[in-house]
Amino acid sequence: MTPTPPAAAVLVAAGSSTRMGAGERKPFLRLAGRTVLEHACAAFDACSGVSAIVLVVHGDDVERVRQLAASSPALAKVRAVVAGGAQRSDSVRIGIAAVPASCEWVLVHDAARALVRPATIAAALETAMQRGAALVAVPVRDTLKSTPDGEHASATVDRSKLWAAQTPQVFRKADLAAWLARAQAEGFSPTDDAALCERYVGPVPLVRGDDTNLKITTPDDLEIAEAILTRRARSNDA
Repeated sequence: MTPTPPAAAVLVAAGSSTRMGAGERKPFLRLAGRTVLEHACAAFDACSGVSAIVLVVHGDDVERVRQLAASSPALAKVRAVVAGGAQRSDSVRIGIAAVPASCEWVLVHDAARALVRPATIAAALETAMQRGAALVAVPVRDTLKSTPDGEHASATVDRSKLWAAQTPQVFRKADLAAWLARAQAEGFSPTDDAALCERYVGPVPLVRGDDTNLKITTPDDLEIAEAILTRRARSNDA
């Protein structure tokens, strides 16, 4: 008998992509021969611990994405395509509701982080199963400044304890659903899901990500992602 699938990925791609300025929403932009969405899904498809993918997309894109899921091997694990909500937390809530009942764990991922490595996904899932949650992140390397007015630097911020959050972020499905409901009742709108765990439970275990797991937001990011994929192909480095 096949064991019960432990985890599902919820890929959030419901934004309007206004900063891209490409006339096309990010999930459908071409990157090294296939769409951004296909690249993101392919990484989770390659991770054996992930049994299902739920795609949360812009309301106008639902049918288009369903057609893509029916034809693209990279989307073979997609079990549902649903329209997102007004805020990111709304989209995550909708996505979790569509996760198969058999999945105890959810990995929430920004689909715009199309270059995430399968090894990073697997490490985050393993950490969450051992410690209750996981947040992929990287140490901040830049010198950081604080400014009182947006025009003058007034102090240098100690970066030694600062990490830049990435995705996926992994939690028990029941826990994340409960936190989202509580946040909705309180009017709390987090910018990522780890903020819910921090608020209602405590510190979130970190998993070291890498700088190539960038979030594609602008045309420059798309060019950088293309270069990274070209380098990976040359070195056969997934």
